[in-house]
Amino acid sequence: MSNHFNIKIGNKADFKGYCYTGGICDTNGYAFETAEGWILIDAPAGVVDFIKPYNIDVKLLMLTHQHFDHVLDAGKISSHFKCPIWAFDNYDKKLTLESLFEFESGPQITVSPYEISEKLGETDKDKPIRALGVPFEVFHVPGHSPDSICFYLKESGILFGGDVLFRESIGRTDFPDGDTNQLIEGIRNKIFTLEESVIVLPGHGSETTVGDEKSNNPFLI
Repeated sequence: MSNHFNIKIGNKADFKGYCYTGGICDTNGYAFETAEGWILIDAPAGVVDFIKPYNIDVKLLMLTHQHFDHVLDAGKISSHFKCPIWAFDNYDKKLTLESLFEFESGPQITVSPYEISEKLGETDKDKPIRALGVPFEVFHVPGHSPDSICFYLKESGILFGGDVLFRESIGRTDFPDGDTNQLIEGIRNKIFTLEESVIVLPGHGSETTVGDEKSNNPFLI
């Protein structure tokens, strides 16, 4: 995936966006500009160093879910930029999977604790949340993780999908509280109802579209 993209918000000019891929799971993080500042979607390890050369001043961090690979730099981001963090639920070792690795004999996973400033729930279509002035619809799609949410930027035709939906794949469901049927049902009822042209920016791998996944995803055909 290219590390640069544009987002059109309403009738305004295109805003810049950057994709970072890093950490031990090759996790994607997305930073994009709005009229009121920069929003960062997820905080994989190394994203702080990635955005420094671009002079990005993060005003808000939004988390699609809190598995460790998506939040290892969350504390750094919040501390460095003095920005709030929005997510479905508060920080918890069960959500980050730290508690799972505590009982393993291999390398331990440690996430620096961070504070969630605002907990997000699923929105009604006519009542989106506003993040730095930008309207987002929020879809709660558990199954990969109980706190998995997707951020739909309707004006731009972009869905930040986290680990819910990938190109010709779906999120893993073999973690604690995973549920394959729940995940598939959520994708079909909430994501596949969007326009087929909607671009899905996933938590791992390259971008796709709703239409491509409806036609080609072997887990969902």
